[in-house]
Amino acid sequence: MTTGPIFSPDPALYPDPTGRADRICRFVRRLRLWEGDFAGRPFHLHSFQEAVIRRIYGPSNEDGSRKVRLACIWIPRGNAKTTLASALALAHFMGPEAEAGGQVVMAAADRENASIAFNSSHQFVLQDDTLSSLVRPVESRKTLIHPRTKSTLKAISSEAYSKHGLNVSFFLADEIHAWPLGEGRKLFKTVTDSMVKRSNPLTVVISTAGEGQGGLAWDLWQYSQKVASGEVEDPSFAPIIFAADPAADWRDEAAWHAANPAIEAGFCSLEELRIKARRIEHFPAEIADFRRFHLNQWQEGAANPWLALDVYDTAEAMTPIDQLMGRPCWIGVDLSSVEDLTAVVAVFPDGDGEARRYDVLPMFFLPEAGIAKKGERDQADYLRWAEEGHLTLTPGNVVDHSAIVDHITALGERYAVQEIAIDRWNSTAVSTALQAEGFTINQFGQGFASMAAPVKELKRAILSGHFRHGGNPLLRMCFANVVADKDAAENEKFTKDRARGRIDGAVAAAMAIGRVLANESAPSPYEQREEGFLFI
Repeated sequence: MTTGPIFSPDPALYPDPTGRADRICRFVRRLRLWEGDFAGRPFHLHSFQEAVIRRIYGPSNEDGSRKVRLACIWIPRGNAKTTLASALALAHFMGPEAEAGGQVVMAAADRENASIAFNSSHQFVLQDDTLSSLVRPVESRKTLIHPRTKSTLKAISSEAYSKHGLNVSFFLADEIHAWPLGEGRKLFKTVTDSMVKRSNPLTVVISTAGEGQGGLAWDLWQYSQKVASGEVEDPSFAPIIFAADPAADWRDEAAWHAANPAIEAGFCSLEELRIKARRIEHFPAEIADFRRFHLNQWQEGAANPWLALDVYDTAEAMTPIDQLMGRPCWIGVDLSSVEDLTAVVAVFPDGDGEARRYDVLPMFFLPEAGIAKKGERDQADYLRWAEEGHLTLTPGNVVDHSAIVDHITALGERYAVQEIAIDRWNSTAVSTALQAEGFTINQFGQGFASMAAPVKELKRAILSGHFRHGGNPLLRMCFANVVADKDAAENEKFTKDRARGRIDGAVAAAMAIGRVLANESAPSPYEQREEGFLFI
């Protein structure tokens, strides 16, 4: 998803037929701020903040109940998103949206981060003698209790196993992009599943854009884009996206204003952004963070990527798999060291020269031990991709070479495998096993001499839409992470040293295409006769 619909900060655009949003606004304006230059002042709702409230609380069903059940607020750092969200939490705890026995839950990546929103709500209460007299705090447990309604407001961490038995009425999921992939998804499901016991619950997600393609945040980001653009109709979901255009120059101050409504509101410093932009200009990794945290642009891969993902995504449709049966194919294998990702990519060339297409069948392998930590490290949803059949999890904590050999053998039974290109490093056992199965093996180097032509051809195929990858998410992740090294002659090769994450699938695809090119251009063996002998 490469486009970012911009949420309009004009509150007049969002009707409020029941007056529910106005009641929330009046409650929030009663609160007093407690930090910085605005400490002690009433909470002044700026236009964009009122628009957010009206977008969530304005839409109503025929019976007057609130229509929105899940709101995702994507907004850069420095725009007081946690402050606003903690005020909304109070409205559900002891304000106009409170209900008997309400459970207001605030969650973040860990208990310390969850405490940020909790402390914000608590400080709002402490600034007002009337509110403070109505609330009993249990700070050691990060809990507020409202005795009159028997409601609670508390902060929790991401260990989902300890959260069963909840009956949540309002759920604030803070900085969801930073949640651990495995436990984060479990926590979100555990809490939202508990909300079915309520007649009109609300979940509010607040976050900046994230990075990588795995995890709950990525799913919600994509869904937010689809609903905001009209691709998906879901009146119960409110996508609220403040972001610069994905194609915008990160140094363009107009893009900063588009993504950061707090600049106009006067509490996000334009001068600080200018200073930061000047400082990071020559540091690609920091530029990627600037885009993510200040322009709200999701970073899917390398800070200085080899190619744009929107180009990669516009590939032609893949040939149906049953029509590939018996067709010649070449296979690239990029083996992991011990416990990391291994890629096996089969490519089926179709045509010649500039018109050649490649149908691509990838499979990935990963040891099952420690899979959750690997997913968090690589920002990849390995568990889900395994369930979807894109990834094979093998027992233990080291790569299972026999599973790789079995997979390639199965490919050989279905397709006309011509040759297998495999990295020279650490491949002896696999190469020997595949040769015993009758496959032709090519030990493929990773330097410019071996990689320059395949990478050039791969780029041509991708740019022309001729690399028919079928949308495989792991392969896409690998290409998103690719960074290329160049020599003096502008030849390119993929480098793992500077990649942002795993690139094994891209490397394996390049190796397979390299052998396609080699077989196309190889001279006839009969042209190599010397002294009556034939060398092949």
